[in-house]
Amino acid sequence: MDIKDRILAVVPEAVFTEQADLIATVPASSLHKLAESLKNDADEPMDYMRDIVGMDWGESLGAYYYLESSKTYNRIALRAETTDRNNPELPSVSDVWKTAEIKEREVYDFFGVKFIGNPDMRRIFLRDNWVGYPLRKDYDESSNPLDMTNEENEEFSDEYLFDDFGNEVDKKNRVLPKMIM
Repeated sequence: MDIKDRILAVVPEAVFTEQADLIATVPASSLHKLAESLKNDADEPMDYMRDIVGMDWGESLGAYYYLESSKTYNRIALRAETTDRNNPELPSVSDVWKTAEIKEREVYDFFGVKFIGNPDMRRIFLRDNWVGYPLRKDYDESSNPLDMTNEENEEFSDEYLFDDFGNEVDKKNRVLPKMIM
């Protein structure tokens, strides 16, 4: 049974397209069930999650889940989406692949998609007081003007100079005494 047949056995309404990887578009309600089935497949377990990439398709928000089998090295991508732009939610797969816990947080941070069941659904890159989700097509850039006045930018690195013999020297090319520790 090939990968398409295994997916259709779990999600009969899945739609397939082929690009670099086979892409299966599945309803969000079937995503978790399919994820468990693909990971636990005896012949070709999709036991390695390479990435989750958030997407804004204009009319919907969602994500691509890039999976790979460490047994056969075959790859597949799952596409799941929601049309609710005000409260976008997808089921978490962090209990299936542990790495999804961080990757879902990244998608949440930049697209606002909440992953139901993720044990730590909070921002990971942006400040907690950041307004909106900057990778959405409808993001208002003026809602978070960067205010650099409260952040000091000071140079604190030391400069080390050496002569041709590897001795540390000062700016006047005088050899500095070696420190004994």
